[in-house]
Amino acid sequence: MNDFLLNSDSYLFIYIFGFYIVFASYFVCHSFFKKYSSKYKLLNNDQQMYTVSNILKSTQLCIISPFAIDILYQTMYLDQWNNNYIKNVGILYAIPDGVSLLMVNKMDLTTKIHHSIVCIFNIISINNNYEVDNVIRCMIVYACFSCFAYIVNLLLGLRYINNNAKISLMLSRCAFIIYSLCCIINWGWHIKHLNTLVIGCENIVCKITIPTYYIFVTALAIDDIKLNKWLYKKGFQQNLITES
Repeated sequence: MNDFLLNSDSYLFIYIFGFYIVFASYFVCHSFFKKYSSKYKLLNNDQQMYTVSNILKSTQLCIISPFAIDILYQTMYLDQWNNNYIKNVGILYAIPDGVSLLMVNKMDLTTKIHHSIVCIFNIISINNNYEVDNVIRCMIVYACFSCFAYIVNLLLGLRYINNNAKISLMLSRCAFIIYSLCCIINWGWHIKHLNTLVIGCENIVCKITIPTYYIFVTALAIDDIKLNKWLYKKGFQQNLITES
């Protein structure tokens, strides 16, 4: 698997095949939960698809997290930017968001914008040369850090069908801590690297791409902040209210 991701340049095949697998998994998971979860049966179709979507995305992000760690080590520490490796892992990261846009009819506007931006970034990533230092490098770093927050999607997926309040509280607190740390490290690196790119910007291309990236990544950050607030409220504030 690792060798395939490192060397394959069959980007379209990987996306189509991966999209089909995730798409088909929706129906498998839907059938499974309808059979074994009484709470799932009581949900409307939008809530069921929301549940399945987040559980599948959590699974996908968990699977590719080791590759994300490897990419961060190679890029941020060794300054090695393997085009095929980065693009292929980026495709795997983007697929759940693309399928979610197709399968989940009802979602927050910020979430829909988030998913759409991820899909757009994936197209840009496939056509980018990562061996050249440009603002698109920031995009893959953002995606890698986002992989580690898969517990957040697990929590979102289980919130309609989980019967155990203690598990929900534990997941909320863990998700808030992990997600907050990922965001802080991610944003800190972005500020530092984007500042370096701005200082070295001498042509019209970077003068257009850097501000454009700022706009897109700010939209992602807004969705991240909104989700962190929800996690904090669910994991800490609600518990204080209950105890008092």
